[in-house]
Amino acid sequence: MALSKLKKFVTEEVMDENNEDEYYDADKAVVPGNGKMILLEPRAYSESQQIADHLKKRNTVVVNMKRVTPDQAKRIVDFLSGTVYALGGDLQKIGMGIFLCTPKNVNVEGTISEEDDKNKKKKVKPQNKKQANKSRDKKEKSSSKKKGIVRKILTILLGFAIFCVFAATAFMIYIVVSTSNFDPNALVNQDQTVLYDKDGNEFATLGVQKRESVTYDQLPQVLVDAIVATEDSRYYQHNGVDMARFLKATALNLIGRDDAGGASTLTMQTVKNNLTKKDSLETNKIKKIIRKFQDVYLSVFFMEKKYSKEEILEFYVNDSCLGGSVYGVEEASKYYFGKDVSELSLPEASLIAGMYQAPNKYNPYKNPDKAEERRNTVLKLMVRHGYITEEEMKMAQAVSVESMLVGAKADTDYQGYVDTVIDEVEKLTGDNPVVVPMKIYTALDRSIQDGINDVLNGTSYTRWANDSVQAGIAVTNVNDGTIVAVGAGRNREGKRTFNFATQAYRQPGSTAKPLFDYGPGFEYNDFSTYTLFNDEPWTYTNGPSVGNWDNKYQGLITLKQAVSVSRNVPALKAFQQVDKKNIAKFVSSLGIDIAYSTKDENYKEYDNGGDNILNEAYSIGGMSYGVTPLEMAEAYASFANGGYHIESHAVIKIEYRNSDETIVTSDLKEYQKEKVMSDSTAYLMNNVLQYAVEYGFSGGARIYGSTVAAKTGTSNLDAATCKAKGIPIGSVGDLWTVAYTPEYSVALWYGYKENDSTHYLGSASYPKDDLMSAVFKNIPKTTKKWEIPSSVVAVTVEKETWPAQLASEYTPDSMKITEYFKKGTQPTEVSQRYAKLPAVTNLKSTKEGNNYKLTWNFKTPDILDSAYLSKYFSNSVYGNQSANYLQARLDYNNNTLGGFGFGIYKKTSTGNLELIDFIDSKSTEYTYKPTSNGSVDIIVRAEYKNFKDNASDETKITISANNVKELEISLSGNESISVTKGNYNEKGIIVKYDDKNVTLLSDITYTLNNTTYKSKSELEDEINRLEADKEVEITYSATYNKITKTITRKIKIEE
Repeated sequence: MALSKLKKFVTEEVMDENNEDEYYDADKAVVPGNGKMILLEPRAYSESQQIADHLKKRNTVVVNMKRVTPDQAKRIVDFLSGTVYALGGDLQKIGMGIFLCTPKNVNVEGTISEEDDKNKKKKVKPQNKKQANKSRDKKEKSSSKKKGIVRKILTILLGFAIFCVFAATAFMIYIVVSTSNFDPNALVNQDQTVLYDKDGNEFATLGVQKRESVTYDQLPQVLVDAIVATEDSRYYQHNGVDMARFLKATALNLIGRDDAGGASTLTMQTVKNNLTKKDSLETNKIKKIIRKFQDVYLSVFFMEKKYSKEEILEFYVNDSCLGGSVYGVEEASKYYFGKDVSELSLPEASLIAGMYQAPNKYNPYKNPDKAEERRNTVLKLMVRHGYITEEEMKMAQAVSVESMLVGAKADTDYQGYVDTVIDEVEKLTGDNPVVVPMKIYTALDRSIQDGINDVLNGTSYTRWANDSVQAGIAVTNVNDGTIVAVGAGRNREGKRTFNFATQAYRQPGSTAKPLFDYGPGFEYNDFSTYTLFNDEPWTYTNGPSVGNWDNKYQGLITLKQAVSVSRNVPALKAFQQVDKKNIAKFVSSLGIDIAYSTKDENYKEYDNGGDNILNEAYSIGGMSYGVTPLEMAEAYASFANGGYHIESHAVIKIEYRNSDETIVTSDLKEYQKEKVMSDSTAYLMNNVLQYAVEYGFSGGARIYGSTVAAKTGTSNLDAATCKAKGIPIGSVGDLWTVAYTPEYSVALWYGYKENDSTHYLGSASYPKDDLMSAVFKNIPKTTKKWEIPSSVVAVTVEKETWPAQLASEYTPDSMKITEYFKKGTQPTEVSQRYAKLPAVTNLKSTKEGNNYKLTWNFKTPDILDSAYLSKYFSNSVYGNQSANYLQARLDYNNNTLGGFGFGIYKKTSTGNLELIDFIDSKSTEYTYKPTSNGSVDIIVRAEYKNFKDNASDETKITISANNVKELEISLSGNESISVTKGNYNEKGIIVKYDDKNVTLLSDITYTLNNTTYKSKSELEDEINRLEADKEVEITYSATYNKITKTITRKIKIEE
């Protein structure tokens, strides 16, 4: 009965040494017993350990479960089943909820029956004979029927059992047949992996030569104990597989439990690492289980039969990854602690033992807090299994992880690029090139990489603010997507440490605008480089306001200008105009995962509580998680590449050294060119971002003699973060420049890994700009241009027109601008703002005394009509400031152009027009006063006072005047005089009208050398400053009664 009870309750050893999540401390002390019987009534599952401690001390324990829930009772029984199994004892149920737990060598004799009230016989009344016979017949039929059912059930069960036997046999045969032959040589370290640059030259090696194998005798006992306690507590008892744990893990895997674990023993892990490693990353659950059984087969029938436990452990510690490209305990000991493995202390050994489960997660250089937490778990397991005492554990836990580390060193000047290659190869093949020997041909351009290394290490760039400020740089070839150089960060130590080019997810700031706002606008909403936005106070759809970096607004601005000076309001307005599904589709196609909703395939939730669902904050770079420099270089490269996206990759070809297998990345689907936008969208973006470099914020990417497009970005720390960390409000967290040429795409991030009161950026962007300038000096110059595709047309439009209109013949040059449009969307209508004005009609003359009254008709164009202008400026593009723009237009017409009206001209004998007067457009009549007798042609034109280019055609009327009193003008003195230098005295002129001297009543001016003076004294001063031997001419102009006459005098200056 005890054995059957045990089989019923044992599902797995609950205190699985390999899973710290199932570990519980005993809070209550247990008094050591000596063959005692202990009676306990637990109140919670946490008291299970106390019961186990009694059993370990060879006490018999009776457990009454009445004070716990059925679920907790079952968990306690499961726990005790595993405990007595491990101790060689027994577990029996001796009553309702009462269990007897005995240690090894304690025998229990006899049985206790359980009373079941439901099965007690009930008293019944006697029946008569007839009733009894009927009852008997009924029972016999029922019994016969039941026997038939039982026979059927037994037949089904027998058939099922036979099927299971055959299925199990077939499965085991398949496992044996499908498993590769056992190869002892695979357990021995093999060839190196060699990395080659773009020219085929070796630049790094990985693998066996970097690890130093050790024998079992060189391993300190404390390390052996730590590994066994943590990874396989029954290592010395089983024959290669811990069957109870293995079967449970297999069952849970079959039902889809991702937390089932692997239940692999040290032997099985050694097999996986060396013999079945190619299938170790299999995600299909069935294939994963098959691989597990293959591990079991090789472990039980080969490894455990051929090698001793010590030899297997020796294989295990020499071939396991212990962080990045560190393999084997000897290299790990030197890498982390600067000592041989034989010298490891308990805190050091427990830290290494903890790393086997997840070497990169528990890498103390990358994640010291997680590494320390894992080490402490190992120490607890060592206490549990009796390898160390509580006091030894506490002493080891008191040693901080940071105090043990010696500081990692990189193996090569190209370590950042090497780390990038390793990550890529693992993702692509499932194999670690440090373990699996390969030849890896990469796109590394040493000239560019060396230049970036010199920038980051302070050789060619020395303006680093301090040793903590960081930078991440990625350089890709836009034509094939290859990564040619990586700036993984400053002051990096060790291998596969944090890579700021590929792992630093940061807020992109305004570098997001081409991706989220203007790119989708070009692609889906037919934006042009001219598309107008009103830079004005604005809000997000849900209410909060958005401002610009300078807290100012520039009003009406083109898309090209808005991008060049990085205005936030136009960016948000552009985002709000485009369908959000299209934006998510556009950005995701560039290699940045953005979801429209939680139902999207690429929807993600992040550890910081955010997700990748698109929202309006993304319009100016306010992403929940962020992007890496490599992702930004890859995304922008699609613009340079004419709208084709290629996933960035450092690897060109992989050759396995132990087989004929070769992988050429250009043949793989994921690295093929994919058309993600029209060539028109790509060109329009190139045009806009090149304009930004040449006329706006270049971000340090302006290289004279080279074609460059770029966008800058700044991400400010939010007020709450600043307040919490003691950082000045308005400080910057991230600075970006993403730039590209027709050949290369370069993304630079600049900032701190963590911001605090002493590590934050000010508001200035110049440190990043200087840094980008230093970086870009290493990017090959190119004069190659982006060719304008047939899908784009260049059009000269008139500024401030919306929708865009063509410039007219008379549009001032200052109001013309050449912009680019998708073919078929370009403007075709000519602007009427500066178009030729219509001529006056029905010009007539009526004599009134000696004067003539002129009258005419005129139809005012719509462009000058106030009602038309009011409607025009109500267009949505003018936002909330329509009235302001209307008034600005009226002011411009009145002040700059001088106001619209009519010019009254007289045609001279030479055919030129002489202005008589200009009158406001409110009047269509004018009184002309002849200045001389005879016929004269009077011209009336519709025009602006100051802007004559678009004046109307001339409308002429001839007037014949007589008896006109003429204005006479004469010189005082000679027409030509000579004076000595500095002694000129102006004589003036005499003006007469109707034989009366009106000199004092006339408006007289003096013009000398194109300069007009209003007084004699000013004229005299100017002439007296002239040098000798100069000869000049004075033009006198006199106006009286609206009649103007001129006369000249020549002056010669002598010594």
